[in-house]
Amino acid sequence: MKIRITVGDDQKLSGYTNIDPITKFDDLSVDIRDLDEVVSDAECMEILSDDVIDYLEKEESMRVIRHWAKKLRHGGKIIVTSIDAHEVARSFYRKEIDVQTFNKAIHGSFTQPWDVRLSQTTLEELSSFLESNGLQVTKKRINGIKLVVEAERP
Repeated sequence: MKIRITVGDDQKLSGYTNIDPITKFDDLSVDIRDLDEVVSDAECMEILSDDVIDYLEKEESMRVIRHWAKKLRHGGKIIVTSIDAHEVARSFYRKEIDVQTFNKAIHGSFTQPWDVRLSQTTLEELSSFLESNGLQVTKKRINGIKLVVEAERP
């Protein structure tokens, strides 16, 4: 099983069980913080989290990532994308992004009731957290102000 978790996305990703509390793909109403209804522990080959953790408070996002990691089978991987707070600050300082882009990246766009970013992270912080929870980071990269970290359950 492969799972993709998003918030407010309207595009389904083929080959994945798509979980989004706003869009509710296939009438699937699942709390992204608790995947027990969808997948058992050590059953999942891949979990892709597209810009989800920013919409959770920091402590909650770390608890949720731990929960997701338990769903991975040995050799399974988790891919987390997010806004990198360090890159946002650097881009703003270098005048590569304007104040509106900065505010949207850090705080959200506020166009929907759920579109409020409650926490920020960095590539290094997320990588260290995944490693401290027994996962092996296999890839990490920055693309503009976005980060991508891939980790595998040994």
